[in-house]
Amino acid sequence: MMRVDVLALEGSSPAALGVTFDVLDAVNRLAGEPVFEWRTLVTDGSVAKLRGGVSAPARPLSKAKPRDLVIVLGIGACDDAAVEERIAAPDALVAARWLHSAWRRGATVAASCTGVFLLGRAGLLDGRRCTTTWWLTSKLKSLFPESLSDTDSMLTDDTRVWTAGASFAHIDLMFGLVARFAGPALAEDAARYTVVDQRASQARYVMPGFLAAQDPIAREVEAYVRRRLAKPFTLQDLAQQTGTTTRTLNRRLALATGLSPMRFAQKIRVDAALHLLQTTRLSLEIVAERVGFEDSSALYRLIRRHTGRSPSLFRA
Repeated sequence: MMRVDVLALEGSSPAALGVTFDVLDAVNRLAGEPVFEWRTLVTDGSVAKLRGGVSAPARPLSKAKPRDLVIVLGIGACDDAAVEERIAAPDALVAARWLHSAWRRGATVAASCTGVFLLGRAGLLDGRRCTTTWWLTSKLKSLFPESLSDTDSMLTDDTRVWTAGASFAHIDLMFGLVARFAGPALAEDAARYTVVDQRASQARYVMPGFLAAQDPIAREVEAYVRRRLAKPFTLQDLAQQTGTTTRTLNRRLALATGLSPMRFAQKIRVDAALHLLQTTRLSLEIVAERVGFEDSSALYRLIRRHTGRSPSLFRA
């Protein structure tokens, strides 16, 4: 039986706690035996005080030896400043030290959304592939520059450290963990039982304009690419347009968007293509031509890779 700790800081997501319990309970029911056993942990006291006035019984970290799997809920912060302030709070520092110790003792540690920042505070993201909610990727990279953050991935697993994207990606995290520790077949059965589709990418939810707003050079790149959607350009062209070197441009775009300049440009083109598919009756061939792809097959593959869906499904 897999023994699970669920770590909830004050203000954590009650939805994520409910998803955690529901998925583990569904697996146990389907298996006909206790595959998972779980408990809720807090930094102090005997009650988890979640966002919205929701509470749940819990045990303090000081009396809890880490179990095989530790799941960290989102920490209740929604923007850069709130995240930075939250992970600097005394209870977050206590939790971070406990998490680092848990991982050193052999536990698998997992988090979704802003809970990933607590893993960073624990020193568990350095040199590891990770993800978080897409609009906070640049903040994750700035706070933990040694992390290998991935804007597009819905779920990552690197050396017993699991991370997932935005808050509802906690569902994907749970089924990924079930597949790893209870087997893919049981994870698939549980997903069907709870009527959940598993997703490989959060790329379809990433808005290039939002990412570009984080940095003036990124905004210049976005404006330039949108003006020249149908025309070819190089990395050197983008650097010249923004008055930077290619090295500086790579660094600034990575910090602002989590992407290389050409990958960011590609995302803008795919975003423009999706807009045309949703708002016009143009053929895929014409859409591809208008957004700068040599042929429709290349655009088709990119849309599938970025969204997990066929272009035809974006038609109005």
